[in-house]
Amino acid sequence: MLNKNLIGFSDKEEYLPKDFDEFNSIIRLRQMFLNLSNNILHSYCHFSKYEQKKLSSISLKDAFEYKIKNMLPINYVKSNKSKNSTFNLCINSTKIINNYLNPKNKNQIFVSNNHLLPLAKLISICFTNNKMQVLIDKHLLFHEFVLKKIKKLHNDKTVIDLGDSICIKTKDFVGLKIYTSWKDIIVNKPNIQDELESAIKSIKKGEYYQIYLAYPKNNNFKKQIPIYVDELKNKEYQIKAIPYSLRSIIKN
Repeated sequence: MLNKNLIGFSDKEEYLPKDFDEFNSIIRLRQMFLNLSNNILHSYCHFSKYEQKKLSSISLKDAFEYKIKNMLPINYVKSNKSKNSTFNLCINSTKIINNYLNPKNKNQIFVSNNHLLPLAKLISICFTNNKMQVLIDKHLLFHEFVLKKIKKLHNDKTVIDLGDSICIKTKDFVGLKIYTSWKDIIVNKPNIQDELESAIKSIKKGEYYQIYLAYPKNNNFKKQIPIYVDELKNKEYQIKAIPYSLRSIIKN
Protein backbone atom coordinates (compact mmCIF):
# COMPACT_ATOMS: atom_id res chain seq x y z
CA MET A 1 0.00 0.00 0.00
CA LEU A 2 1.40 3.39 -1.01
CA ASN A 3 2.46 5.78 1.74
CA LYS A 4 -0.20 8.52 1.82
CA ASN A 5 2.50 11.18 2.13
CA LEU A 6 4.01 10.30 -1.27
CA ILE A 7 2.85 12.10 -4.40
CA GLY A 8 3.85 11.61 -8.02
CA PHE A 9 3.32 8.60 -10.27
CA SER A 10 4.04 4.90 -10.60
CA ASP A 11 3.74 3.76 -14.20
CA LYS A 12 0.29 4.92 -15.35
CA GLU A 13 -1.07 5.52 -11.85
CA GLU A 14 -0.88 9.10 -10.56
CA TYR A 15 -0.92 9.99 -6.87
CA LEU A 16 -1.72 13.66 -6.44
CA PRO A 17 -3.28 15.73 -3.63
CA LYS A 18 -7.00 16.32 -3.70
CA ASP A 19 -8.11 19.67 -5.12
CA PHE A 20 -7.23 22.71 -2.99
CA ASP A 21 -7.14 26.48 -3.41
CA GLU A 22 -6.82 27.14 -7.18
CA PHE A 23 -5.37 23.70 -7.88
CA ASN A 24 -8.76 22.42 -8.93
CA SER A 25 -7.95 20.22 -11.92
CA ILE A 26 -5.66 17.31 -12.80
CA ILE A 27 -3.75 19.62 -15.15
CA ARG A 28 -2.97 22.14 -12.42
CA LEU A 29 -2.06 19.40 -9.95
CA ARG A 30 0.38 17.91 -12.47
CA GLN A 31 1.82 21.36 -13.15
CA MET A 32 2.32 21.78 -9.41
CA PHE A 33 4.16 18.46 -9.12
CA LEU A 34 6.49 19.21 -12.02
CA ASN A 35 7.30 22.59 -10.46
CA LEU A 36 7.87 21.25 -6.95
CA SER A 37 9.96 18.32 -8.18
CA ASN A 38 12.48 20.84 -9.56
CA ASN A 39 13.54 21.67 -5.99
CA ILE A 40 14.40 18.01 -5.34
CA LEU A 41 15.73 16.89 -8.73
CA HIS A 42 17.37 20.19 -9.75
CA SER A 43 20.91 18.82 -10.10
CA TYR A 44 19.89 16.59 -13.01
CA CYS A 45 16.35 17.52 -14.03
CA HIS A 46 14.62 20.88 -14.38
CA PHE A 47 11.24 21.53 -15.96
CA SER A 48 11.05 25.06 -17.32
CA LYS A 49 7.91 27.15 -16.75
CA TYR A 50 6.96 26.47 -20.36
CA GLU A 51 7.47 22.72 -19.96
CA GLN A 52 5.45 22.65 -16.73
CA LYS A 53 2.48 24.20 -18.48
CA LYS A 54 2.84 22.23 -21.71
CA LEU A 55 3.47 18.81 -20.15
CA SER A 56 0.71 19.09 -17.55
CA SER A 57 -1.78 18.15 -20.27
CA ILE A 58 -0.27 14.65 -20.52
CA SER A 59 0.39 12.02 -17.84
CA LEU A 60 3.31 12.49 -15.46
CA LYS A 61 4.87 9.30 -16.81
CA ASP A 62 4.77 10.73 -20.34
CA ALA A 63 6.12 14.06 -19.06
CA PHE A 64 9.21 12.43 -17.55
CA GLU A 65 9.69 10.24 -20.62
CA TYR A 66 9.58 13.42 -22.74
CA LYS A 67 12.22 14.97 -20.48
CA ILE A 68 14.49 11.93 -20.73
CA LYS A 69 14.21 11.76 -24.53
CA ASN A 70 14.78 15.50 -24.78
CA MET A 71 18.06 15.06 -22.88
CA LEU A 72 19.31 12.14 -24.98
CA PRO A 73 22.53 13.10 -26.83
CA ILE A 74 21.39 11.70 -30.17
CA ASN A 75 20.33 14.82 -32.06
CA TYR A 76 23.67 16.49 -32.33
CA VAL A 77 27.26 16.32 -31.11
CA LYS A 78 29.01 19.27 -29.53
CA SER A 79 32.61 19.58 -30.61
CA ASN A 80 35.42 20.92 -28.49
CA LYS A 81 38.21 22.49 -30.51
CA SER A 82 40.71 22.55 -27.67
CA LYS A 83 43.93 20.80 -28.76
CA ASN A 84 44.40 19.27 -25.34
CA SER A 85 40.83 18.03 -24.98
CA THR A 86 40.14 14.37 -24.23
CA PHE A 87 36.92 12.42 -24.26
CA ASN A 88 36.18 10.53 -21.05
CA LEU A 89 33.53 7.84 -21.34
CA CYS A 90 31.37 7.37 -18.27
CA ILE A 91 30.83 3.60 -18.25
CA ASN A 92 28.08 3.57 -15.63
CA SER A 93 26.15 6.37 -17.32
CA THR A 94 26.43 4.56 -20.65
CA LYS A 95 25.05 1.34 -19.12
CA ILE A 96 22.03 3.16 -17.72
CA ILE A 97 21.28 5.06 -20.93
CA ASN A 98 21.69 1.92 -23.04
CA ASN A 99 19.39 0.01 -20.71
CA TYR A 100 16.73 2.70 -21.16
CA LEU A 101 17.11 2.67 -24.96
CA ASN A 102 17.26 -1.14 -25.15
CA PRO A 103 15.19 -2.49 -22.24
CA LYS A 104 15.13 -6.02 -23.72
CA ASN A 105 18.90 -6.31 -23.41
CA LYS A 106 19.22 -8.22 -20.13
CA ASN A 107 22.98 -7.77 -20.03
CA GLN A 108 22.64 -4.10 -19.11
CA ILE A 109 22.25 -3.21 -15.44
CA PHE A 110 21.33 -0.05 -13.57
CA VAL A 111 24.10 1.47 -11.47
CA SER A 112 23.73 4.08 -8.71
CA ASN A 113 26.66 6.46 -8.62
CA ASN A 114 27.09 10.09 -7.53
CA HIS A 115 29.22 10.85 -10.59
CA LEU A 116 26.73 9.80 -13.25
CA LEU A 117 25.81 12.18 -16.03
CA PRO A 118 22.57 14.12 -15.39
CA LEU A 119 20.63 12.07 -17.96
CA ALA A 120 21.77 8.80 -16.41
CA LYS A 121 20.88 10.08 -12.94
CA LEU A 122 17.39 10.96 -14.10
CA ILE A 123 16.85 7.56 -15.73
CA SER A 124 18.22 5.82 -12.63
CA ILE A 125 15.94 7.73 -10.26
CA CYS A 126 12.88 7.16 -12.48
CA PHE A 127 13.07 3.36 -12.45
CA THR A 128 12.37 1.13 -9.47
CA ASN A 129 11.87 -2.62 -9.87
CA ASN A 130 11.73 -2.17 -13.66
CA LYS A 131 8.82 0.23 -13.28
CA MET A 132 8.94 3.91 -14.15
CA GLN A 133 7.98 5.98 -11.14
CA VAL A 134 8.76 9.19 -9.29
CA LEU A 135 7.26 9.44 -5.80
CA ILE A 136 8.32 12.23 -3.42
CA ASP A 137 7.24 13.02 0.13
CA LYS A 138 4.76 15.91 -0.02
CA HIS A 139 6.06 17.41 3.24
CA LEU A 140 9.57 17.61 1.73
CA LEU A 141 8.19 19.19 -1.47
CA PHE A 142 6.32 21.85 0.51
CA HIS A 143 9.31 22.49 2.80
CA GLU A 144 11.65 23.04 -0.15
CA PHE A 145 9.12 25.34 -1.83
CA VAL A 146 8.79 27.50 1.29
CA LEU A 147 12.56 27.50 1.83
CA LYS A 148 13.21 28.72 -1.72
CA LYS A 149 10.61 31.48 -1.38
CA ILE A 150 11.96 32.64 1.98
CA LYS A 151 15.55 32.76 0.71
CA LYS A 152 14.42 34.91 -2.20
CA LEU A 153 12.28 37.19 -0.01
CA HIS A 154 14.87 37.57 2.77
CA ASN A 155 18.10 37.65 0.77
CA ASP A 156 19.49 40.26 3.19
CA LYS A 157 19.10 37.89 6.15
CA THR A 158 20.53 34.55 7.22
CA VAL A 159 18.14 31.73 6.32
CA ILE A 160 18.94 28.33 7.85
CA ASP A 161 17.36 25.04 6.81
CA LEU A 162 16.90 23.00 9.99
CA GLY A 163 15.30 20.03 8.27
CA ASP A 164 11.95 20.07 10.04
CA SER A 165 11.87 23.86 10.09
CA ILE A 166 13.42 27.06 8.72
CA CYS A 167 15.08 29.86 10.69
CA ILE A 168 15.44 33.51 9.67
CA LYS A 169 18.07 35.50 11.57
CA THR A 170 19.83 38.86 11.55
CA LYS A 171 22.51 40.32 13.82
CA ASP A 172 19.95 42.30 15.82
CA PHE A 173 17.12 39.76 15.76
CA VAL A 174 16.88 36.58 17.82
CA GLY A 175 15.17 34.79 14.98
CA LEU A 176 11.92 33.60 13.49
CA LYS A 177 11.32 29.88 13.22
CA ILE A 178 8.95 28.38 10.65
CA TYR A 179 7.71 24.80 10.83
CA THR A 180 6.38 23.45 7.53
CA SER A 181 3.93 20.64 6.91
CA TRP A 182 1.61 19.74 4.04
CA LYS A 183 -1.76 19.32 5.74
CA ASP A 184 -5.31 20.17 4.77
CA ILE A 185 -6.05 22.63 7.58
CA ILE A 186 -9.63 23.00 8.79
CA VAL A 187 -9.88 26.29 10.67
CA ASN A 188 -12.41 25.12 13.28
CA LYS A 189 -10.41 21.98 14.04
CA PRO A 190 -6.82 22.38 12.81
CA ASN A 191 -4.61 19.29 12.87
CA ILE A 192 -1.43 21.05 14.03
CA GLN A 193 -0.57 19.19 17.24
CA ASP A 194 2.81 17.81 16.13
CA GLU A 195 4.12 21.16 14.89
CA LEU A 196 2.65 22.97 17.91
CA GLU A 197 4.45 20.64 20.34
CA SER A 198 7.75 21.34 18.56
CA ALA A 199 7.05 25.09 18.75
CA ILE A 200 6.32 24.90 22.48
CA LYS A 201 9.59 23.04 23.11
CA SER A 202 11.57 25.70 21.20
CA ILE A 203 9.96 28.51 23.22
CA LYS A 204 10.52 26.73 26.54
CA LYS A 205 14.20 26.25 25.67
CA GLY A 206 14.47 29.99 25.01
CA GLU A 207 15.64 29.38 21.44
CA TYR A 208 12.87 31.34 19.70
CA TYR A 209 9.95 33.52 20.75
CA GLN A 210 8.27 33.99 17.38
CA ILE A 211 7.21 30.81 15.58
CA TYR A 212 5.06 30.28 12.51
CA LEU A 213 3.43 27.01 11.47
CA ALA A 214 3.16 27.06 7.68
CA TYR A 215 0.66 24.95 5.74
CA PRO A 216 -0.64 25.13 2.15
CA LYS A 217 -3.37 27.71 1.70
CA ASN A 218 -6.78 26.24 0.90
CA ASN A 219 -10.36 27.44 0.50
CA ASN A 220 -11.05 27.09 4.23
CA PHE A 221 -7.67 28.35 5.43
CA LYS A 222 -6.97 31.82 4.06
CA LYS A 223 -6.02 33.86 7.13
CA GLN A 224 -3.44 33.58 9.87
CA ILE A 225 -4.58 31.87 13.07
CA PRO A 226 -3.04 33.17 16.33
CA ILE A 227 -2.42 30.30 18.76
CA TYR A 228 -2.43 30.70 22.54
CA VAL A 229 -1.01 28.03 24.83
CA ASP A 230 -1.87 27.87 28.55
CA GLU A 231 1.50 26.46 29.60
CA LEU A 232 3.25 29.44 27.98
CA LYS A 233 1.06 32.14 29.58
CA ASN A 234 3.96 33.43 31.68
CA LYS A 235 6.30 33.71 28.68
CA GLU A 236 6.57 36.25 25.91
CA TYR A 237 5.86 34.45 22.66
CA GLN A 238 3.97 34.48 19.38
CA ILE A 239 2.72 31.39 17.54
CA LYS A 240 0.67 31.59 14.36
CA ALA A 241 -0.63 29.10 11.82
CA ILE A 242 0.12 30.62 8.40
CA PRO A 243 -1.60 29.80 5.09
CA TYR A 244 1.18 29.63 2.49
CA SER A 245 0.09 30.05 -1.11
CA LEU A 246 1.46 27.93 -3.96
CA ARG A 247 -0.35 30.00 -6.61
CA SER A 248 2.90 31.36 -8.04
CA ILE A 249 3.33 27.93 -9.65
CA ILE A 250 0.40 28.46 -12.02
CA LYS A 251 0.95 32.15 -12.69
CA ASN A 252 2.26 33.02 -16.15
